[in-house]
Amino acid sequence: LPIILCLHGMGTSAAIFSAQTRNLRLALKQHFRFIFIDAPHESLPGPGVEPTYVDSGPFYSWFSDSMGSTALATAHEFCTLSAYINASVEKQGIKTSEIVSVMGFSQGTIVASMLLYQAETPLQNLSLNLSAFQNSEAENSWPSLRFGILLSGSCNDHIVTAFMGRKLQLPSVHLYGLQDPYLKNARMLYEQIYHEKMADLVEFDGGHNIPGNKADLDKLTARILRLNRR
Repeated sequence: LPIILCLHGMGTSAAIFSAQTRNLRLALKQHFRFIFIDAPHESLPGPGVEPTYVDSGPFYSWFSDSMGSTALATAHEFCTLSAYINASVEKQGIKTSEIVSVMGFSQGTIVASMLLYQAETPLQNLSLNLSAFQNSEAENSWPSLRFGILLSGSCNDHIVTAFMGRKLQLPSVHLYGLQDPYLKNARMLYEQIYHEKMADLVEFDGGHNIPGNKADLDKLTARILRLNRR
């Protein structure tokens, strides 16, 4: 089966994200295989982790505290994170060339967007004008990555700057709750990082979470299957 790489949110873990996506994965189990990796930095529990997963640590985040402090720091974070993800995938006996999609939640959507950028522009790098990326490998590490799944997205001005005004044109589906306290960030990701003609949107009446309502999940799974058929 085609593989989807799953990237958890800030202050959670691969195990927690696996539990959070159980119903979604069940709906798609005949079409995809899902793999999960932990982020590199141990952290405190993230938003929404307590009380359900408070005893499910350790918890991890994708970025260090220096992320976003300067343009150079942001470039360095992206560069080192890319190598970390490649190595983590290979540790599971999987080649990055086997992965057709990346699914991120919250902070994980920023990382997913970075990987989609690399798949789309293998001879370029985020913030190409920064010296930190001049020695990065030009070869495309994600040749089969075809679409993204962005759940309760996250974004900020530093991320927009890192993409240098370029909008991703690989197909994607975005899901966010209209009561999400971070709704502004999810909309920023959808509107400023992704090309509107290639980005599908699913809104639901909920917060910073994956919907449990079957009707909402059915909408999301239908969009994912449609992207896979492209």
